[in-house]
Amino acid sequence: MTGLAKASGLRMGLLLAFFVGLWTVYASLTQLNLDGFGDMLENYSWGIAWEQGYYKHPPLFAWITAAWFSVFPNVDWAYYLLSAVNSAALMFASWRIAVRFLDPWRAFLSTALFFFLPPVTFLAIKYNANSAMLPFWAATVWFYLRFLEKQRLSDAIILGALAAASVLIKYFSGALLGAIVLHVLIDREARALLLRPGVWVASLVFVALVTPHLIWLVGNDFLPLTYVSEQGDGSALIGITSAPRFLGALLAYMLPVVLVLLIAILRNGRGPWFDATPFLALRKTLAGRALLWTGFGSLALTLVLGIAFTVQFSSVWALPLYFAAPIFLILLIKPGRLEAQKLAIPAAVVIYGASLLALSPFIYAEEAKNTSHYNNVPVRAIATEIEAAWNDRFDTPLSHVAGDKILASGTTFYTASRPFSMQGNSYALTPWVSPQAVAEKGMAIACFDGQSGCLAKAEELAGAGAETQVLTVPGFGGERSWTVQLFFMPPAAQGS
Repeated sequence: MTGLAKASGLRMGLLLAFFVGLWTVYASLTQLNLDGFGDMLENYSWGIAWEQGYYKHPPLFAWITAAWFSVFPNVDWAYYLLSAVNSAALMFASWRIAVRFLDPWRAFLSTALFFFLPPVTFLAIKYNANSAMLPFWAATVWFYLRFLEKQRLSDAIILGALAAASVLIKYFSGALLGAIVLHVLIDREARALLLRPGVWVASLVFVALVTPHLIWLVGNDFLPLTYVSEQGDGSALIGITSAPRFLGALLAYMLPVVLVLLIAILRNGRGPWFDATPFLALRKTLAGRALLWTGFGSLALTLVLGIAFTVQFSSVWALPLYFAAPIFLILLIKPGRLEAQKLAIPAAVVIYGASLLALSPFIYAEEAKNTSHYNNVPVRAIATEIEAAWNDRFDTPLSHVAGDKILASGTTFYTASRPFSMQGNSYALTPWVSPQAVAEKGMAIACFDGQSGCLAKAEELAGAGAETQVLTVPGFGGERSWTVQLFFMPPAAQGS
């Protein structure tokens, strides 16, 4: 490794370490709960079952969550650390892409710009199927470029594995893989690879890794696809009508990055700002065309497929689409316009990070006012009370929990017993929880007071005459209390 490469690697290591530290601390200081929708708790409740699929999504991001917490404690900061490491992994892969098209300093700057990109920061604090795609999309493109460069079988194998991993996180990754396939078929230089073994080795690896999930999918009536089809209002034109908002959100997310770039340009003296020549030159090389296809082709396929299948576009789908966005922006800036005052963007990163930490108490105070969804529910405290109520009655650990989504999955995540949580209060949606297992080990069912649908399902599951208990748990800051109705299905050894 040359001295320049060592310096570049050290610089990148420091940048990524700062990113991980900043966003772990920031999230820990500003969030009342992991997320307002309970998705992060749900990830864990799925992952510890180690199934080949779940009723909403493929399995990989849930497995990653379960694996992470087999090492780290089940506390919020450790979850935010996972989110930050996930985004940092995207940044590293994007950097490895950038060095193929930019000089070392500009490649570093393109990576630093991710600090100002909300889909990689504020939105990615919430680790779920959307944010989990971030590093896998970037890494898939990175190894696609490596394969195009050297045509090594080792790169083909890794490419196939990364492509499979992307799909096993979310089927939306088909947009990226479709763009790669189209590039191979349409680009004359890339098409020649079809006569060599590497493409087919990558394809075989991909098929081998996704086959277990495909078998699960067939055996479970294509549940995740049914879930996707039920999103939106069912209108045949929903894809067309929601596409403009989706595109508007994509552009809006870029505004902070553009602002930082403009400030950096102004700090670097006078003269022309932009030069499209390096960007347009991407069309002249195989790697450049591959980057254009994966960067813009995946967006085009997203729009085409969403409209064709009448899917309502959501702005959070945009998260993995930005893997090369800073690279494209840097390519448009005239050489020399970021080099006179080289530290303008790194200084902006430090100032921005320090500002976020300084403002964190005020941001937390604003978050505390947010009463939407589950944002202000004291999930950990309620989960602790649910486990304590069970332990007061029974000698065996709590093995199963059902009821409201956040109460059930929160009890799974936060309590020492780590019970399986029933998804949607349905045995059909939770094949790892059987009626026989519940009859043997028992189950607690928790619903919020007045939650009629949940309470009705609890009475149906627990049966007539089930023992109940009402919990009253103070909220954050003690401004209000939360009332939870518990139903107990006792273990067989202690049943009445």
